[in-house]
Amino acid sequence: HIGRVLVRGKREVLDLGRQVRVATPAQRRAVIARDSGCVWPHCKRPPAMCEVHHLVAWQHGGDSNLDNLALLCGPPHPRVHQGWKLLQLHGGEWDARAP
Repeated sequence: HIGRVLVRGKREVLDLGRQVRVATPAQRRAVIARDSGCVWPHCKRPPAMCEVHHLVAWQHGGDSNLDNLALLCGPPHPRVHQGWKLLQLHGGEWDARAP
């Protein structure tokens, strides 16, 4: 089995491809720095109330890399598992599209 690993410095893993499903602590810190809290439109919950979520589900082929990870809090999280799509727009804004 061959996979890729992207690191920052010697120890911070930022991209694991399909090696593992759960975000590493370094990935979580990077996603927090980028997103600053829940990315669901108009949600203001802080990172402490959020989980790192795969935009393309891991079980559907989504990688564990920063481009496929975003912070989501509890209330909107079930929506993405019901078919809603999160899209990052230019300028860092996010949009949620109904199924």
